[in-house]
Amino acid sequence: MSRASRPAPGPALEHLRYRLLRLKRESGEPSLRVIARRTGDAVSRATAGTVLNGDGLPRWGPLELVVEALGGNLDEFRELWVAARDEASPLDLPTSLTMEREPEETSVVAELSLPELQAAEEDLQDQAATSGRREGEARSELLTALEVRADLADQLNELHERLGRERGRNEELRRRVAGLEAELAAHTDRVERLQDELREVRDERPILQEKLNRLHVRRAELYFTWAREEEACRRAAERARRERDQDVDALERRLGAAEDLLKSVLASRSREDRDE
Repeated sequence: MSRASRPAPGPALEHLRYRLLRLKRESGEPSLRVIARRTGDAVSRATAGTVLNGDGLPRWGPLELVVEALGGNLDEFRELWVAARDEASPLDLPTSLTMEREPEETSVVAELSLPELQAAEEDLQDQAATSGRREGEARSELLTALEVRADLADQLNELHERLGRERGRNEELRRRVAGLEAELAAHTDRVERLQDELREVRDERPILQEKLNRLHVRRAELYFTWAREEEACRRAAERARRERDQDVDALERRLGAAEDLLKSVLASRSREDRDE
């Protein structure tokens, strides 16, 4: 597809581009060579340039590495990338799709009392805090490992050049090259392990948030039920008070009528006594 025939970028893609360029500026506008080096040469300068300045939506893998190299928030850029991806290629939801929402766990949440609910919420909040700390530590360690791997790669390239100039006659250089290659491989494995750990921690976050949301819904249901029962009790007490007041009023009226009748009878007898 030619440039002229490409569809115009949508607002989600434009927002993603803006945030990428803003992130680059906030990190001091490093060159493409520096960015590629920070990724441990996992992406080339050309790929980094395409991610930052390209017209289309970049793939998530290179974008993730560039954002990490610039010290950006991966969660923010993942949401921006998914929005732009949905904008460019929306998914159709099958009509026969059934949402599996862990019915057993949902039913368990629905049976929790308020004290149990409070304890469950505190436990999930602790898990979320621990997950956040793990993510921050893993991201910091990953950036350090990427820097070390980039330095090792530079040293290894320099030694290879020296070996080429000396035509393989320097045994000491060969040993250093072998050592650096082994260290570089170890750091590459470490980078991959940290990236896997970061993905695992990020995947845990929506699960914990969903569980916490269910607990919040259950708390709202319990408070609503409690408020409704309290309102019913208040109305019942109000009706009983009104009925009691009505009974008291009726009794007072009957007592008043009896008293008036008694006075009338006494007055009549008094008149009869005087007449006699």
